[in-house]
Amino acid sequence: MANTIRSFSDIYKSVYDKPSVQYDTILGEMKSIFNKSASTGLGHSKVTDVEIGETIPGSLIVFFMDIRGFTKMSIALDNQELVKILQAITAASIISIRQYGGYVAEFTGDGVMAYFGQGYTTTEKDAFNSLRTCAFLMHGIKEVVNQYLDKLLDETVKVGMGIEYGNVLWTRIGLSDANQVKPISEVSFIAGKNSSHASSWEVIMGKNIAEWVPDKYKEKYETYSFQKDQLKYAYERFSFKWQSFYNEFCQNSKELEKGLISNKLPVLKSITVSNSGSLVTATTNKNTNKGPRPLKDQPFFR
Repeated sequence: MANTIRSFSDIYKSVYDKPSVQYDTILGEMKSIFNKSASTGLGHSKVTDVEIGETIPGSLIVFFMDIRGFTKMSIALDNQELVKILQAITAASIISIRQYGGYVAEFTGDGVMAYFGQGYTTTEKDAFNSLRTCAFLMHGIKEVVNQYLDKLLDETVKVGMGIEYGNVLWTRIGLSDANQVKPISEVSFIAGKNSSHASSWEVIMGKNIAEWVPDKYKEKYETYSFQKDQLKYAYERFSFKWQSFYNEFCQNSKELEKGLISNKLPVLKSITVSNSGSLVTATTNKNTNKGPRPLKDQPFFR
């Protein structure tokens, strides 16, 4: 862990502590650090063999992070300043996500989306690492990134995060010459909604990942409620006590890590819906049926 923390700090020293160095040289140093990371590119590297219109069931943890008040900053600041702020936050995000085995999915304008898990299955280790990413990145932005932004631009940022775990359908969306593999389910959208609802320096968890987290690291958050077609829906959410989690699990606490991982993730419903509308068992094998599947309202748990 100590090596990773040094790398995290080094990237900001290389960017901000050398004002006389040309920008191209700085970018080269940043690229060199990124190339040492475990994964490359965007998206999930283990879920690529999906055709347009095909769906493959899986499970996943989806993470979002957004800068608070960035639209106002974009109006008030020079474009060059915005570039430096986004580069600083993006660099911190990539390092944090990759060091804990995550996959950077997308850059969302003023934030980042990431995946944790193997695409078709998700383990307790994946869940643990997703929470470590939240805590490590939040601490890094607040205590390290802002130090350099304040030094360079006399500016600091605030961020919020959202995260959730559950079943997804992997599919390739788009046309033959413009497409992307995406995990489709409420998991992605709840994680994004959680991030947008989070206050500054807050992480909001969906009900599935929160069920796995011990009570000492969470507290009840406002339920996401709405009505559609005269039916009322309510989705439970929790606030993640990331500071406590960071102090215990981001500083080489091996015994604590083993204790948390021994707590099993909630069992997700191992069924999905075929093209005909019948229920079939979800497996890691490719679905041979082409074409979109009708989405049915299915509870997560048995």
